[in-house]
Amino acid sequence: MTQAAQRTVVSEPPSELKAELRAELPPEFRAELPSGLRAELTQLSAAARERRSVDAFARAALGGFCWAVLAGVCGKLLWDSARPPLFLYPLVLLDLLLLGDAARSFLYARRELARELRLEARVEELRALLGVDLPGGVSP
Repeated sequence: MTQAAQRTVVSEPPSELKAELRAELPPEFRAELPSGLRAELTQLSAAARERRSVDAFARAALGGFCWAVLAGVCGKLLWDSARPPLFLYPLVLLDLLLLGDAARSFLYARRELARELRLEARVEELRALLGVDLPGGVSP
């Protein structure tokens, strides 16, 4: 077999190779990996640094807290008044809008967290395949 044929065979990893075993590949195999994987790793690493789910969870928590406070104010107004004041109705509407926004933000944050976890798993897989990290998370 010629060197060019060997290089072609070595540069394409078998698809059934598990992520745990990819870190144990010999250095000559890692050197022959396509630059497309390195480009993908660079692109995904930059995307993985963005944590949009954290902001959405914070917005959901703040909205939920404001909803609870305003619900308490509306409940107190209803409890203490023989006849509800006119400004109660806009407060109840605002309270419902806060609840809806908090629920929407929470669901959005969960979707973003799932996306971020999938992205991070792919980055870890690429890092193991390219030999960037040592197996078991041990750094030199």
